[in-house]
Amino acid sequence: MLIAYLKIVTRKMFNKYLLIIVISFCFFVCGFVNDRNEDYKKINKLNLCSIDLLDSCLSIDYQKNILNINLKNRDPVQNPINGHPIGNGTMGTMVWTTDSSVEFQINRVDVFAVNKNHEGKMDDPSTDYCGGCGRISINLGSNSFTKEKFSHHLNIYEAKDAIIGQNISVRCFISAIQDLMVVEVDDRRDIPKPIEVVLSMWKDSKVENKGHVASYQLGTKNDAVFLTQEFKEKKYYCTSALMARVIDGSTSIQKNNQNSIVITTPPGKGKKTILISTAASFNIKNNAEAEALALLEKMQLKTFDTIYIEHTNWWKDFWSQTFVDIASDDEQPDLLERVRNLHLYYMASTSRGALPPKWNGSLFVVDGDTRLWGSQFWVWTTESMYLPLYAADAIELTDPFFNMYLSQLKEAEIAAKQRWGVDGAFYPETAPFDGPVILPEDAAQEYQDVFLGRKENTKLSEYVRDLGSFEGHLYCESRKEPPNPVGRYSWASHVVSSGAEIAMQTWWRYRYTCDEDWLLNKAYPLLKGVTEFYYNFSKRDNNGTFYIEGTNAHEDFWGVKNSIMDLAAIRGVVPLAIHASEILGVDENLREKWQFFLDHLSPYPMGYEPGSKSLEKGCLSDDVWSAGYRGEVDGSHNSEDVWLNPVFPFEDWTLETHIPSMDSIVQKIVDLVPRQNSILNGDNCNTAIRSPIATIRAGRGELLPELLTNYYEAFDPLPNGMSLFEGVTAQSIEFLGIISTAIQEGLLQSISPRPGQPEVINVFPAWPKKWDVSFKLLARGGFIVSASICNGEIQTVLIESRYGETCRFRNCWTGHNVTVESEGKEQIYDEEILIFDTKPEGIYKIERVLEAY
Repeated sequence: MLIAYLKIVTRKMFNKYLLIIVISFCFFVCGFVNDRNEDYKKINKLNLCSIDLLDSCLSIDYQKNILNINLKNRDPVQNPINGHPIGNGTMGTMVWTTDSSVEFQINRVDVFAVNKNHEGKMDDPSTDYCGGCGRISINLGSNSFTKEKFSHHLNIYEAKDAIIGQNISVRCFISAIQDLMVVEVDDRRDIPKPIEVVLSMWKDSKVENKGHVASYQLGTKNDAVFLTQEFKEKKYYCTSALMARVIDGSTSIQKNNQNSIVITTPPGKGKKTILISTAASFNIKNNAEAEALALLEKMQLKTFDTIYIEHTNWWKDFWSQTFVDIASDDEQPDLLERVRNLHLYYMASTSRGALPPKWNGSLFVVDGDTRLWGSQFWVWTTESMYLPLYAADAIELTDPFFNMYLSQLKEAEIAAKQRWGVDGAFYPETAPFDGPVILPEDAAQEYQDVFLGRKENTKLSEYVRDLGSFEGHLYCESRKEPPNPVGRYSWASHVVSSGAEIAMQTWWRYRYTCDEDWLLNKAYPLLKGVTEFYYNFSKRDNNGTFYIEGTNAHEDFWGVKNSIMDLAAIRGVVPLAIHASEILGVDENLREKWQFFLDHLSPYPMGYEPGSKSLEKGCLSDDVWSAGYRGEVDGSHNSEDVWLNPVFPFEDWTLETHIPSMDSIVQKIVDLVPRQNSILNGDNCNTAIRSPIATIRAGRGELLPELLTNYYEAFDPLPNGMSLFEGVTAQSIEFLGIISTAIQEGLLQSISPRPGQPEVINVFPAWPKKWDVSFKLLARGGFIVSASICNGEIQTVLIESRYGETCRFRNCWTGHNVTVESEGKEQIYDEEILIFDTKPEGIYKIERVLEAY
């Protein structure tokens, strides 16, 4: 059968590691195109034409796809935040140099100085910190690294960092398998110098603050040096251990002072291997020091290369899961493809532990305990990092995110009752890693009176104010003087939609994995809790219509009635709770109540309605949705383009909805939202808005190149791809995944006409015509989708069904019949949406029927 021409742009011809998207086939190479900009890896692109796909399909060399994001410094960095990040998901460090040393600050995701019951204040740098385990300096002698001869290269594909100086080189990695960093120093100097491994801490050995005690100890054991620290307060306990050992040749150990201890090797040519291990625990019965030492004892029996092979095998498997390969003569697609790959690298390096990484600094803080925004988690910034991981088939990396928030469900249920007086689950936008504080009943009543406007926040008793001085949500109300003359409202005080955002992601994970155990034990309890919260929190007017009053449309509009954020959250989450209940066969008695709630919910407020127009900047136009009706507070405080929340993340409108009135409103809002327009105009923005994702969800692929490029530049990115948009000590990764998510949504959407209905797979729904691209991504329903577009023409689409669900595929060749072929059988379709049954692990080839057919 004659097959349409297929162009695949790869930059990926590596002799090893050819991983097959569906099944193997042979390449016929037609020609090479020009090299890339020298700032990235110069990699040849291949034109693959006239490939017979009857018995074969696309193969990709994944290593070459990743090489273009390698980080290279040609000069020693002047600032540690410009170093190279390495990590294994639990343990991580930035790698930087001085003229005589290689520097590391070792951090972990599960080390917190305090928990939710801390008696101190939020953002107090003496107690509100996390992550840091200690500092390692490897001193090699003066002038080891100079501008005349220097190279610092991070290989992203293998997660290995290498530094080359004056006849001396250092290579290092953090094992993807163990909490172990391996460093190899190769001294080839004519006159070798001693090598010093310095383990140090930046603070006093013991710090007390009210009932909180932070202490650490330096010592030696079995030719290793260690640094252990403990944090205690009431019933809270956390400990960490950092150990280092040189395993080649003789060494001497000396304690420099109370803050540092040194391993010294005698001068000598050749290679020396340094092992650095960590451990941590919240259980006072666990011995982190013994655990870290046991790991050193075990791993010193292996060579650098043996540990390295185990490490790289994990990373090769990770990179083989999906890819996006964009082709164009300009630099924009190179940049955006690089951003996506780098985000996946950062998440794989930071999100495999017991807790998610902090967005402000992650595992790569470099200045001791200094971390702007403290140790608490914001739902908005934390969840954003995870948005690209579903389609990227890296769902296992979401485990820490869900583990943290789902473990807080009981506390969230108590918080709903204590703070708002209703049943259900309430997740504060800002809270410690172990969730919201459980208050004594008298204190809970005072805070509830403030949140609901029955008492001025300045009238809180001192006893109650002290109880709310640390946990972020209570801290909003515990300050005597608000930041603005707005009474009880502040940035996160009345944001009640955060739990719904987490619940949406639990549903997405279910739909990507089709895991009913996950739905029963993880997703549904949260969907139910959020639905119950909104049902009980809402009020009814004289007409029987449910409405929401006195909440924030996130950080944008405060104290509004019928916030578009809350109405979108209800319309997005409640249908999912109903559908999940049906799938699981539980809570039949609740479904009718929830459906009644939906059927009688207030419509989105319109700009022409009295009250909504008085929101300063709150009405983009009379004939589109407004942010809500004005309450006690007027004006926009931090423009986040909240009008697009029904599009993303809550999916009350998608490209499959096809309701003309909603269609026109969404498209007009995309054109009008202020923060996105500021990005398109080249203005800087100071927060990670999600407008680019919603814009691409709306099918506006013509905006993708300029929008995402300007969005990238607006955050003043560092050379390593991180950004300081929230402060010098709060660097974040890839602007929290927004660009990566938008790219993937431009290539593949698997969305429902209405929340909870079956999804439809749509390839290239919002992709710029000028960019050729090939991709392999995961769609909801467990479908691996591979496709390419060349000169504006969509080529063959391949779908692998993991779980055997019914596939719904929007005909991407408008006006043409298509064939679906599997196991030698072929069926012709002429519908807009192809619906066909699949088998687990079945492969389905979809092609346009050519006129000659």
